[in-house]
Amino acid sequence: MSSLDSRLPSWRHGPRRDAILAFIDKVTDPDSPCYVAPADRIATFDHDGTLWVEKPHVTEITFIKDLMQHDEIRQKPRCGTILGFVRHYLAVLMEKVLSDARWLLREWLDGVSTDEYKVWVQQWLNKATHPKFNRPYPQLVYQPMLEVLALFRENGFRNYLVSGGSCYFIRAFSEQAYGIGPEQALGSQLMTRVAEKDGKLVVELKPVPWFLDNGKGKVLCIESHIDRHPVAAFGNSSGDIAMLRWAGQAKTSLCMLVHHTDDIREYAYSPGDKTLKAAADHGWQLVDMKADWLEVFAVTNGNSTSG
Repeated sequence: MSSLDSRLPSWRHGPRRDAILAFIDKVTDPDSPCYVAPADRIATFDHDGTLWVEKPHVTEITFIKDLMQHDEIRQKPRCGTILGFVRHYLAVLMEKVLSDARWLLREWLDGVSTDEYKVWVQQWLNKATHPKFNRPYPQLVYQPMLEVLALFRENGFRNYLVSGGSCYFIRAFSEQAYGIGPEQALGSQLMTRVAEKDGKLVVELKPVPWFLDNGKGKVLCIESHIDRHPVAAFGNSSGDIAMLRWAGQAKTSLCMLVHHTDDIREYAYSPGDKTLKAAADHGWQLVDMKADWLEVFAVTNGNSTSG
């Protein structure tokens, strides 16, 4: 591989960048024993902490907390009870129970259409800023991962978001942020129903959990929506272990974990002993944010996070 290779410019030259480029070259070379037909070039990506910032709180939780301060939302049935729950629970929220909390936080959504929720998300993202970086959340996507998504797309891959968060949240901005259409943005779901409003059919949310897209649920989500094994998978936590193992069963695969090691440009925190052990046991690449990334966040309006 040439040292002049201009692909992945925000990645420092080293083993992780080389592994991505070598994988792309192998699976797209018809003469390679590792060649993967275009129809089978599937890559799956966790969202929070893998494609954009997830601290100090997962963004969708921050969105829900902010949204529930609006008078029109506070007046919805059951909202008083849920607000009390939110105040208590956010104070003690732990990552391992985050997914369960999301379901409970969504109790007040009964009767809200999926289109309404999408508009709420888009309006919030247009004005909300991150407390540490004072930048809009859409600017806090990881530049190196945007380059990976683009590289895969240019080489005939279909990229899928496979998020523990709700599909209703990520579909509101996945195409603009990542070039991933809403039909390829998979996430946790509530039950829905078809209703009629103003003479038109709408899809409404019901406050009943239907599918949790985390842990082994990610494998089930991939199988039911895509029905093809991914050959590449990227994650950052224990909730992604099953997805990476699933991708790793392909004849040729690339499995990577984003390790948050940069408390200056982003945050420093461990994916957990279980996740690190899984990476060692299965030979997954561990991306060291501080060492491997020349940039962290997307460069916008002259802002840079180089180091």
